Amino acid sequence: MSKNLPFEVLKAEGSNFDVGFQIGRKFKDRIKNALKLSQLPRLTKKKHGYTEKKFDGLHDFAKKYFPQYLEEIAGMSQGSCQDFKDLALLNFMSVYGGCSTVVFRRDDRIIVGHNEDGSKVNKDNSYLLIVKPKNSVPFFSFCYPGEIPGGAFSFNVNGIVTTGNAMPRFNDIIGVSRTFLDRSLLEAKTIEDAIRRALFPYRTSGFSYNIASMKEKRAVNLETTPKKHYLTEIDDRFFHTNHYVSVGLKKIRQDVGKSSLRRYREGTRMIKGAKEKTSEGVLKILSSRANKPYSIFAKGGEGCSWTFCTALFEVSDGINLRVYPPLQKKNQHMRFSLNSLD
Repeated sequence: MSKNLPFEVLKAEGSNFDVGFQIGRKFKDRIKNALKLSQLPRLTKKKHGYTEKKFDGLHDFAKKYFPQYLEEIAGMSQGSCQDFKDLALLNFMSVYGGCSTVVFRRDDRIIVGHNEDGSKVNKDNSYLLIVKPKNSVPFFSFCYPGEIPGGAFSFNVNGIVTTGNAMPRFNDIIGVSRTFLDRSLLEAKTIEDAIRRALFPYRTSGFSYNIASMKEKRAVNLETTPKKHYLTEIDDRFFHTNHYVSVGLKKIRQDVGKSSLRRYREGTRMIKGAKEKTSEGVLKILSSRANKPYSIFAKGGEGCSWTFCTALFEVSDGINLRVYPPLQKKNQHMRFSLNSLD
């Protein structure tokens, strides 16, 4: 593992509060810096209408259905010396940048590749977590400062791999923030269990979940809105960006960004042209610089995110994950497996 790799790894354990506290204490400066640079709590109140009444409604739902994750935020608040309400609001927002995901399936082998894209504010602030919660499921997760884990790319001790793509937002409701549902997926035992968690009936917004199961040798994509969903079984090859593309939801009214559309067109073209379904083929797709500034490997620009890293999961009898920082040589990556959770 190269010493020049940008992602620190924190191993945390204990109660939800303990885990949050350890994260907050370790990444105190990053959390403080991310809140300061983004000014998200102030902007959300102005842009998305997060009034006191709406905040209270979201908080009440979270407290009723997922109080343990509010405890993680409380621990993070105390550990980082940041205001609980600011951190809670950050998690209620459920705002992520654009990401691109490739899935190849061949017999009992599944390859999941994912570019984690986001705003430049978080480019140097993100980190990796290995968590052993008390009386719950150990997991690995890429995490943004101030947010509970689950919304990026992750795997757990049950052999469930998840990656996510932010989707156009419309008709948001008062309910449980998607961030809390993403966190819940980290405890899933099977794909059906993960689907059930993602389809929590009082969800505030939609998302695209890419889920693979080591034990079941199965991979799916689940697109959701606050009221609808569509499940796609992945039997061969699959590509997703940041708008609804499934048979069941692609015709809904949505505001599709140029970056998502261009990346989707290029990605679907490349997966169709791939002669073999290999890890190298996945990396080739995810490193594409075609159609700048709207390339799959994102380097900013108007309406575009930045690629923080590329995650490559090889799922068969085990889970092997390689995390490639941007513009690094192929041998400069971080490796994780189920043994990392021991």
